[in-house]
Amino acid sequence: MIGKTWDHAGVNRADLLFDPQHCALLARCHEGPRSVTELADLTGTKPNTTYRRVQRLLAADLLTVAGVERRAGRSVRRYAPAHATVDVPFRDSPYPSFAAYLHERLGRTLRANLNRSFTRLDLPEHDLHLRFFFEHGVLQVDPVLRGQSVADTYAQVFAAAQTVTRWVPLKLTPDELTQLRADLDTLTRRYFRPFQDGDIPTGALGLFLLPG
Repeated sequence: MIGKTWDHAGVNRADLLFDPQHCALLARCHEGPRSVTELADLTGTKPNTTYRRVQRLLAADLLTVAGVERRAGRSVRRYAPAHATVDVPFRDSPYPSFAAYLHERLGRTLRANLNRSFTRLDLPEHDLHLRFFFEHGVLQVDPVLRGQSVADTYAQVFAAAQTVTRWVPLKLTPDELTQLRADLDTLTRRYFRPFQDGDIPTGALGLFLLPG
């Protein structure tokens, strides 16, 4: 069995990224630089506990010191994400298989299509990474191929899929593309949030904007 990678002062990134408490601190820091006191207030956690979690995130190179302020004669550090995105090897995740990951994160139809696509590409799980990033305050986790972007990974996966997915060249001008991105961002900010009790899952149209 392949052991976990411990690259940052003996702290495993995947353990922290999959931990709800540490992940909540990261989410808040993605909104803007935060002090330990602010993070404690926002997450409803004791300052000492918050401080220890921040130190773990610093040791794992997930947070960095964004600045130091002077308040009432003492220094107050503010923390921000060390990276916009973070990749961790799939083998370090808590999922026993890629199918198990898909089962938890995706709807049944898309789950089945992606599972078949990755199988068709003959991709062993140790070649996959999971990329963590925050969009509009919500944690996103996507499978990525080593050294590729999320968009390039999905382009390769869907190209191998036998699904109803259809790639249509829109032939947009630069101004039209800018406006479309702005419109989609507005819709995302308005409607996208985690599922809550009482929500009804529905079908959706996915639109991927790729370079070129």
